[in-house]
Amino acid sequence: MKTKKVLTLLLTAVMVCSTLFGCSNDSKNVNTADNSTVTSSKKDSKSTSKTSGEKITIATWNEPHQDEELDMFRQCEKATGIDLEITVIPESDYSSKLNQMIATKDDSIDIYIIWENDIANFAQVGGIIPFDDYLSNSDIKTDEFIDAVAKLSNGLGGTYGLPWCAATELLYYNQDMFDEAGIGYPSNDWDYEDFKIAAEKLTQKNNGTTNVYGCTLPNTQTWWAGIGGAGDQVYDPSNGQMVIGDGAVKFITDCAEMVSKGIMPEPSSDTADLFAAGKAAMSWQGSWNIGTYGGDLDFNWDIATIPTDQVKYNTLHTGFYSINAQSKNPEKAFEVIEYLMGEEGQKLNSKASGNPSAIISIADKGAWKVESATTVDNWEAITDSLAAGVFGYTCLPAGVTNNAISEFNTAVLGQKTPQEAVDNALQYAKETIGY
Repeated sequence: MKTKKVLTLLLTAVMVCSTLFGCSNDSKNVNTADNSTVTSSKKDSKSTSKTSGEKITIATWNEPHQDEELDMFRQCEKATGIDLEITVIPESDYSSKLNQMIATKDDSIDIYIIWENDIANFAQVGGIIPFDDYLSNSDIKTDEFIDAVAKLSNGLGGTYGLPWCAATELLYYNQDMFDEAGIGYPSNDWDYEDFKIAAEKLTQKNNGTTNVYGCTLPNTQTWWAGIGGAGDQVYDPSNGQMVIGDGAVKFITDCAEMVSKGIMPEPSSDTADLFAAGKAAMSWQGSWNIGTYGGDLDFNWDIATIPTDQVKYNTLHTGFYSINAQSKNPEKAFEVIEYLMGEEGQKLNSKASGNPSAIISIADKGAWKVESATTVDNWEAITDSLAAGVFGYTCLPAGVTNNAISEFNTAVLGQKTPQEAVDNALQYAKETIGY
């Protein structure tokens, strides 16, 4: 992508992840030639069929949910009578695969769930269609989206996508470990310096070797939460550029110091979840992990807003329902989107994932309070983090942000200075984006 323009939805007040999908018990999964997975859900005899025999295909990056009752796609089939075929593309390949499909005018997918960093480009090249005519006769509550997306509504001349959820990053913490250490639980106004002090106290060592880390190392999402919180803008929507500097240097320096003290683990290719394994007292992760953890962890845990450093900062995450310009049945594709953006579809999405709806009146009903997460009391952390949320690194090309994180991790290991890592990341972004 040579240019980056501001994402546009042209909704008067609009907003915004990964979330968990559901599938029916009679789903059949087969691997395609490109290693994606196709999940075919079939209607049962009780379906309320409006258009029997119609089929709409949807591309996403998540494996289907196992509980049919929480499967918004399965329930969509029942409500509309439209057969849905779900193609699951691995997250690591998702953006590049969709770009390839758009470039080759592939017509095998009707509905793309597009990431923030792709929707502007897809609209500019005519790969997806505007929704404005459909929305003029729709019941979708476009006037009730939270206002973060409204700030991005400029430049494309049409509504090309609708946000399917509102996800952010959170602080997850092990209550049992806090109790044992005699440390008060984090609040939604927890200071960043207090976080660092607590992380050191919570670290457990034996003969100099860390058995329990005070906090996990930042992951793909939370590196940017720390950098934004340290004062950097991260992403400038006016020109599509990555904006990092002193804040990134500060946060990298802090992480490097905590790694050197054994408070955080060193960067590695090991993807094990140390928090879930009881090997870390705290972790910065996405809100979607609430649904993943549910009641399955072997300890009491809760959530809080990411600690506040120079500013309160949180990245908004979503996917945008969009329709492939090559779809042979865009009307039925929009009918599916209407269900998924309606109250029932949004409720199912929230109950399965822990991510609120981007529609205020639906989110206010609290379906995102995952019932299985029985030890979570601080649900206000979700609404608090959303209030501080902005579209940040997710609007940048994935290659740019992944390269930057690689540079940050190299600095954490002491192989270069934090300033060198930031300079290298900025140079790569400049060359890649083209500014």
